[in-house]
Amino acid sequence: MSGIDKIIQQIEADTDKVCGSVIGEAQQKAEKIITAAKNEAEQIVSEGKDKTAARVVDIKKRGESAADLEEKRVMLKAKRDIITYMLNEGLSVAKNLPDADYFALITKMVEKYSQPEDGVICFGEKDMKRLPADFLAELNRVSRGKITLSENPALIDAGFILQYGGIEQNCSFDAIFAGEAETLSDKAGRLLF
Repeated sequence: MSGIDKIIQQIEADTDKVCGSVIGEAQQKAEKIITAAKNEAEQIVSEGKDKTAARVVDIKKRGESAADLEEKRVMLKAKRDIITYMLNEGLSVAKNLPDADYFALITKMVEKYSQPEDGVICFGEKDMKRLPADFLAELNRVSRGKITLSENPALIDAGFILQYGGIEQNCSFDAIFAGEAETLSDKAGRLLF
């Protein structure tokens, strides 16, 4: 081999050695970059899973809270509906009592609501037709003032209206139930729930 061939061969050997070294370094750098990229990707995935899990927990809590609130709202409405139904039933029962019980209730109401002065009592048309014969005397016995019976029927379904001068006291069952609705609702609520 001639001197030039040896030099070329030496250059090729040196070039191969340098190229191998550069390729080895490049492969090491590539492996480091790939490893770093994999680690970063795993970290991003892990953080994403953690964020997703936290979000799922948050969404679940909000869903449970909303469901609890809706359940309470539905229960409250059901309780109000039951109380309203019971009050309406109570009003219906009071309006449809047998005559003896009905007029005994009217007597107690006159005793409670009458004023210590002379007044006029007005009944609805239905009640005027079924008044017991001695009922006015019974009302005057329990009233705090003298009561006379109006000849004109009141526009009420059940109960009565007391008139004292120009002032009317509506003692119809509808008015009393409406006026006492909150108290009656509270009592019914305590009894039922």
